[in-house]
Amino acid sequence: MLPNIYHTIALTKIRRTRKMSGHGEILVKVGQKLNASDKIADIDLDNKYQALNIKKLLNLNSNQDARRSIELEEGKRLKAGDLIAESNGLTKKVVKAEKDSEVLLINGNLVLLKINQNPLPLYAGFDSIVSEILPNYGVVLETNGSLIQGVWSNQRTNSGLLINLTSQPEEEFLPKMLEVNHRGAVLMGGYCRNINVLKNARDLPVKGLILSGMHPDLIPAALEAVFPIILIEGFSPCPMNLRAYDLLKSNEKREVSISGIYNKNENEKPEIIVPLPADAELPVEYTEYKNGMIVRVNQGLFQGKAGIIRKIVGNTVTLFNGVKTICAVVQFNEEDQASIPLANLDILE
Repeated sequence: MLPNIYHTIALTKIRRTRKMSGHGEILVKVGQKLNASDKIADIDLDNKYQALNIKKLLNLNSNQDARRSIELEEGKRLKAGDLIAESNGLTKKVVKAEKDSEVLLINGNLVLLKINQNPLPLYAGFDSIVSEILPNYGVVLETNGSLIQGVWSNQRTNSGLLINLTSQPEEEFLPKMLEVNHRGAVLMGGYCRNINVLKNARDLPVKGLILSGMHPDLIPAALEAVFPIILIEGFSPCPMNLRAYDLLKSNEKREVSISGIYNKNENEKPEIIVPLPADAELPVEYTEYKNGMIVRVNQGLFQGKAGIIRKIVGNTVTLFNGVKTICAVVQFNEEDQASIPLANLDILE
């Protein structure tokens, strides 16, 4: 089976292709320096249309009455609220444009509108340099620095100064930890179960939150937040693995980018990127588990714990639930080790 890799690297080359999901306009050029929140392309959305039956909407008796009630001509551009048609009589009824649109066709009592849509912005996601333009496809961005990948984000991106609010990975993120001097920073904390953390972060406001985990009940509030929120471990109340914790802590007071816009179906992951002024090579993408690898347990009794693979068990092992699978012996510390199914392990490389 192919392993699930979450990069946690102190120095590496980071190269990402930002792909357009349709036709659009690329707004940057090769060699241009970008911030995480810079827009690199406008993507044209598919056209949307609205057909209006004026006779029915105004409750008129004939198509001729409906045509006479229409107050515009084909080609007219409308703003939301503009008048389209109006009936006569004591109890007047009106039809107004619901959105900005253009009149494409008037045929008897029918009006066809083309709805105006703003282009969908495509953002850089991290402080970087444009290394290549892919016409009609996207942009390749690069930087060198630290890379920490998480398991979930709220599809937002930004950058700011990293401030660590924890003294140890097990510490819970509480509302009282946020202070006025944290305004405009990216804050690193532990597990979050209190919605007031998100409210206080919004009110400051902050540039982003890096959490070990978050209670699932907070997902709706997190999705509404205008700043990025990234979870390193997920939604279980387990501490951040020491590899990620120590790396983030060592980069405190540095400018970091949270690249939280990702497509899980394309095996993309939300990322924390710390640009550094040093040359580096691209990370290795492993295709199998090996002895000596640092791994993290993603479910079960040891969920969230990181350790080292000491042995891959060659034969299938029957688990307590009757499932037969291949396991690895993972050592968490000098006295603590366990046999874990490979399917329950993520590589921290």
